[in-house]
Amino acid sequence: MSEFYPHRSALYMPGSNERALEKAKSLEADLFIFDMEDAVSPENKERARELILEVLSSQKADYKGKKILTRINSMDTLWAEKDLECLQNSGTDGILFPKVSEVSDILLIQKKLGELNFKKDPEIWIMAETPKCVLNLGKILEECSSITGIVVGTNDLAKELVLPSQEARVGLSYALGSIVLTAKAYNVITLDGVFNSISDQEGLLAEAREGKNLGYDGKTLIHPNQIDTTNTVFAPTEKEIEMASKIIEAYEKAKEEKSGVTTVDGVLVEELHVKQSLALMNKMKMIQDMG
Repeated sequence: MSEFYPHRSALYMPGSNERALEKAKSLEADLFIFDMEDAVSPENKERARELILEVLSSQKADYKGKKILTRINSMDTLWAEKDLECLQNSGTDGILFPKVSEVSDILLIQKKLGELNFKKDPEIWIMAETPKCVLNLGKILEECSSITGIVVGTNDLAKELVLPSQEARVGLSYALGSIVLTAKAYNVITLDGVFNSISDQEGLLAEAREGKNLGYDGKTLIHPNQIDTTNTVFAPTEKEIEMASKIIEAYEKAKEEKSGVTTVDGVLVEELHVKQSLALMNKMKMIQDMG
């Protein structure tokens, strides 16, 4: 997929729920996370594998080019190996690995993936949901340069940190900042954790804005009614698009005139601003093309 593919909204879909997987085909999330882990009870793990394999093998085109990740069970469970074997021929775009806390975890993942024969190499995504992961994230990303993205498991992190539920975001502020800073240093996509209240749109809006202001690329969701708000927040604003256009135009003009320096609205424009502006415009085009 294009490097400018947007990751504004990532909706979890329980892998054992056939209706939910069917419903996803009509939803406007940028990507879907088909879940084999938390959303699936032990007695339904096999059912989830069968359904996800069926959908990804024969119905993937129905998702209109949307990226699909599959979250497997933790590598220390009896289910993980079967999950990976099931996905070999599925065509999933990526695999989301939970409970990655140390370098040894990512080494095990790389070893297991190397032993399997995937139809196409899936993107590797990891959950950052333990204090150890936050502290070891730089080492993990250094060890595995093929990691595409990180999903923050805010609920698990809050639980590990014993944070009061109503004020968990305050207690998570250091972890959220540390994760995105480390990820950006390695050019890795970051998705903020879920907002637990399905009916509180104002709270969702505030939390999504906070995530965007921290540098996150998007947010994970638990309900379809959270998609529109999240897509709007993480899309480029009209003001950002206007400024990006001005910067690109001014830079091109300066190049034609062989001038090394240019300004926009009195602010110095450097090459890094041009790269940011081009990336923003390409992202906006991808969003528009996705409808």
